[in-house]
Amino acid sequence: MKKTEMTEIKKLDIKELQVRAKRLEKEIADLTLDKNMKKMKDTKMIHKKKKDLAQVLTVIKQKEQLSVFSNQLSDKSSSVVSQSDKQKTDARKTGGKK
Repeated sequence: MKKTEMTEIKKLDIKELQVRAKRLEKEIADLTLDKNMKKMKDTKMIHKKKKDLAQVLTVIKQKEQLSVFSNQLSDKSSSVVSQSDKQKTDARKTGGKK
């Protein structure tokens, strides 16, 4: 996979990446079948397709982990805000005394 193709892949969303992964898996299966039937001359193509598949799956995993991390971060930030609001409310009720 060329560097330009890799930058394009990183821009895609998870669903499009999963479609691309399925297509690559099908291509690998077809190439393997051709190799086993001795119709294939360039057997390195299977290796290249497997490498492309691994790269796509890596990007999918990165995007999934990034979304989980950003959700956790937003949950923590909202809980910190709610705690500081609670402290302000408590301080108002007690007249600034703790």
